[in-house]
Amino acid sequence: MFDNEIAQTVEKAREQFYAVSLDRIENARNLLNELKQDPNRKERIKEINELLHRLAGSSGLYDMADFCDRALMAEDLSMQMFDQNATAIPTTVDQLMRLTNSLYHLLMAHKEDGGNQQKSSSATRALQQSLEALKRSILLVGANSSGLVPHIKDLGFKINTVPDFTAARTYLASRALPDGLVIDTDLKGGSPLELAALVRQKPDSAEVPIILFGNEGDFTEKIVAIQAGCDDFWNRNADAEALSIKAARVFSKICTPRYKILVVEDDPVQAAAMHVFLDAAGFEPMVMTNPALFEEGLLASEPDLILLDLMLGDVTGFDLAKFVRQNDKFDTTPIVFLTTQNQLENQVRGKRLGDDYLIKPATPELLIATIAGRIERYRSIKGLVGRDGLTGALTYAEFMNAAERIRKTASLNPSLLIIDIDGLSAVNDRYSFAAGEKVIAKVGEILKRTFREFGIVGRIGGDEFGVVADNLSVDELLAIVQLVRGELEHFNFASDNGAFHCSITCGVASLTSENSVTAWLDVASRALAEAKRHGHGSIIVQ
Repeated sequence: MFDNEIAQTVEKAREQFYAVSLDRIENARNLLNELKQDPNRKERIKEINELLHRLAGSSGLYDMADFCDRALMAEDLSMQMFDQNATAIPTTVDQLMRLTNSLYHLLMAHKEDGGNQQKSSSATRALQQSLEALKRSILLVGANSSGLVPHIKDLGFKINTVPDFTAARTYLASRALPDGLVIDTDLKGGSPLELAALVRQKPDSAEVPIILFGNEGDFTEKIVAIQAGCDDFWNRNADAEALSIKAARVFSKICTPRYKILVVEDDPVQAAAMHVFLDAAGFEPMVMTNPALFEEGLLASEPDLILLDLMLGDVTGFDLAKFVRQNDKFDTTPIVFLTTQNQLENQVRGKRLGDDYLIKPATPELLIATIAGRIERYRSIKGLVGRDGLTGALTYAEFMNAAERIRKTASLNPSLLIIDIDGLSAVNDRYSFAAGEKVIAKVGEILKRTFREFGIVGRIGGDEFGVVADNLSVDELLAIVQLVRGELEHFNFASDNGAFHCSITCGVASLTSENSVTAWLDVASRALAEAKRHGHGSIIVQ
C-alpha cells in the first residue's frame, strides 16, 4: 500500500471513529439519566459499561491517549456500580456524567484538531515506519545492478544500493545481513566472487540468496559462482519480463508471507480499523464481530495468529482461548489478548492461555510489531518440525510431500537424486559414531548450500539423502553433483583415531508423466544400486 493510501485509510477510519463515538457518548448519557431516575434498573449498568469499554478500546488506535485514559476511568467506575446498592448508584452516576461530558469535549477537541496536519501526519508516519520495518531488504552492489530496482521493488522489498566493493564491505561489516544480495560482475574495487565468499562466512548467511548480475557466460562460470556461494546468475541483457520472472522465483523464498490473522472484536468500529491496519501491514486479516461464529471462523481461516479482545459480551477472550487450546490442530497457534483490563490476575491468566497480553491503548505500530514478532517466533519453531535434527534437511515424510508438490507443479522436467555416503558403517566402526555423525552433517550442509536455489534436500535414510532439482537440466545437475562430490572428497575429517576422507555414490531419475513420487524414488534407488556396483563415487542416470 502506498504512503498516501495509508494516510487516506487511517484518516477515513478516524472520521468513522469520531462519528460513532459521538453517538456512543450520547447513548451513555441517556442511559445514565435513566439509571439516575431508577437506580434499580441494573441492566442499564451493563449497557453503560459496554459503551465505555468500546470508547476506551477504539481511541487507542488513533493517538488519543488523553481520551482513552478518561474513558478507562469511566469504564472502571461503571464496573463499581455492579456491586453498589440503589442508594450509592446515583452518586456514581453523577461522577460518570461529568466524565462523559469531559469525553465529549475531548472528542470534539480532537475532531477539530484532527485536521491538524502535523499531528495527523505524525501518527501516519509512525505507522508507515512500522510497516517499512517489516519489509525484507535486498542489497544491490555495483553501478549496473541499480537497473534491477523496479523488478525487485515490485515484489515488496526494501532496497539499498552501494556503488563498489569497498562500500559493500563497509555496509556488510556495520549492519545486519540483508535478506538478499545482487552483485554486479563488473564490480569496481574488488572481486564479486570474493564479496560473495565474505558473506557466506557470516553466521546466518545460509538463507540469503546471492545473485551475480552480468553478461551471460557458459555453465562453467555458473559452477564457479556456486563454489563461491552464489545461487544464480542473471544476464543483464535479458529482457525486463525475464528478469522479473527470475527475481520472483529466486526471492519468493524470502518474501514475507501474507500471514493470516483471525481477529475477534465485537466493536464493529474497532474491528474495521484493525482490518485496515493489518491489511496495510501485509497480513491477511479475518475479522469477526460475533463470537458465536468463532469455531466456524477458526476452522475456515486456519490462522497463523489469533487476536482476541478480552470482553466479548457473554463470553470472554479467555473462553475462546480455552476452546482453541483443546484442538490439537491449533494448540501451538499464537494467541494475543487485546484489552483495557489491566488487572494482574488477567495478565497472569492471559500469559497462561495465550502468548501476549496487550493493554489498550495499543497503537497500530505496537500492535503490528507484536503480531509480527509472535508469528516469526511461531514460524521459526514450526519450521523445525519435519526436519532432521542432525542436518536440518527435510525428514523422509516431509521430503516426499515436497517432492509431490514439485511433481504436480514443476514447469520443467525435474530430477530426483539419491546420494549414499560410501562406507559410513566402516567409519562408525573405525573412527566412532561421533565421527560418522560429522560426515552426515557435513554432507547435509554441502547439499543444502549447493541446492539452495535449485531444489529441496531431505535425509531419507541413515546414510542417504534425496534431492529434487526442479530448475536444472540433467547435464547441469550432473555438473553440480560432481562439484558436491569433489568438495566432500577433499574435506579432511578429524577424529581421535586419525583423519579420513569420504565419498558419495549417486543415482538420478528424471520424472516421467506416469510417475508417482514413490515410483520416481524407486527408479532413482535402482540407479543408485547400479552406481554402487560400479564402485564408490559413481553416478548413474536412469
